[in-house]
Amino acid sequence: MLPKTHNSTTEVSSQSKKSNGYSVSQGGLRTSGLLGKWPLLGLIMFLLGIGLFSVLAINLQAHGPLIQTDIQISNDVHTFALQSSPFTRTVIGFGFYFGEHFILVIGALLALYFLYKRFWPELSMVVIAWLGEGGIWLRLAEYFNRTRPIFDIAIAPQVPGPGFPSGHSFSAVMCYGLLAYLLVPKMPSRFGKAVVIVVALLIILYIGFSRIFVGDHYPIDVLAGYALGVAWSALVYTLVELISQRRKKPKAS
Repeated sequence: MLPKTHNSTTEVSSQSKKSNGYSVSQGGLRTSGLLGKWPLLGLIMFLLGIGLFSVLAINLQAHGPLIQTDIQISNDVHTFALQSSPFTRTVIGFGFYFGEHFILVIGALLALYFLYKRFWPELSMVVIAWLGEGGIWLRLAEYFNRTRPIFDIAIAPQVPGPGFPSGHSFSAVMCYGLLAYLLVPKMPSRFGKAVVIVVALLIILYIGFSRIFVGDHYPIDVLAGYALGVAWSALVYTLVELISQRRKKPKAS
């Protein structure tokens, strides 16, 4: 009688399901560990975000050529808003809630879910990103102290405080970008993955345009918020994954 052979193929297959400390087959809303596996992607995103924000901030401080274009676009959008129907104003203005209240609710739900599931890397992403975004935005808004647009006829009551950078745009990239990052690997088809990415991008753009439409921000404020969102998200999510993967690496016997 021949001895039973060990099924090495099954073992290799089982091991291949684990990548960088994250189990691909594990249920739940978990990060795929892509940024931890390829931290260069996170570094590129961070540098691009910081670079764009720096260009916009320098133009603002020096009253550079972008500022005149910025003001002109803001005036054109405001004219369009005044000519729009009440329904259009309501729909576009609702972006305010997508960029603030919805994000707070999503952050709280994600935090509770990750805490219940004991998904510590994902919980760290939410806690650090959400709290850090608020602190960064407050400091930068106070430092630049840019006055928000002023129009004779207002579309909606203006939010008080400085306008550069846009906190709604900042948090939109951070929140909906994370949702897409978590959901895309769960989609069974390329079409599903593309839908998630497109929807996330449309929501982010919708929030930014809404802030310009109602007269709360200049376009540069929104672009600066996007840039910070990309930089901050890339930094936080990449570092959390790197640290988590290092902790989960098996010790050499």
